[in-house]
Amino acid sequence: MEENKGFTQKHVGVWQFIKFSLVSSLAGITETVSFFILSTLLCTRLTEDFDFFVFHYTNEKQLNLGLFIAFFASAILAEIVSFLINRKATFHANNNFWRSAVMYLLLVLAVISLKTWIVTVLTPWVGSWTGNQLLIEWIPKAISMLIAMAIIFPMNKFVIMRHDEEPQEAPQEDEPQPAE
Repeated sequence: MEENKGFTQKHVGVWQFIKFSLVSSLAGITETVSFFILSTLLCTRLTEDFDFFVFHYTNEKQLNLGLFIAFFASAILAEIVSFLINRKATFHANNNFWRSAVMYLLLVLAVISLKTWIVTVLTPWVGSWTGNQLLIEWIPKAISMLIAMAIIFPMNKFVIMRHDEEPQEAPQEDEPQPAE
């Protein structure tokens, strides 16, 4: 009987990771395009330093307020796409929508803060071995995106977007309904 099951039924976790990766690619495209647009618009206009908490976006590090906003806002847009698609398409979550949305919000705020901080560490390092501004901006961004994926997938699968065999409440009641 087991041999008759399809790959997706035999390897649910692997299949979820594949789907999560595909959705993450879509979210990554959202993040990349929005980062490109925002950094192009803001980096030359908002050139002052942004130095708050662990975020040290200073010109001496080849960072500025415009780049901080571009990194942070593009990550938020990507996470919105990721949550909305992964909740049903990847994890078939049937737990409380609003509870999982709040947990996801807290997770991504922490992860986005981590990603935004990582950029302040990696950018000067990349700048120390290349003068190419494109590499200086994009290598830290790509590394931070991979770190986020490594944190968010297990948190979604095991904590935030659970699929309970017997949900305690009907998912139709928890989720926002489209306007008729």
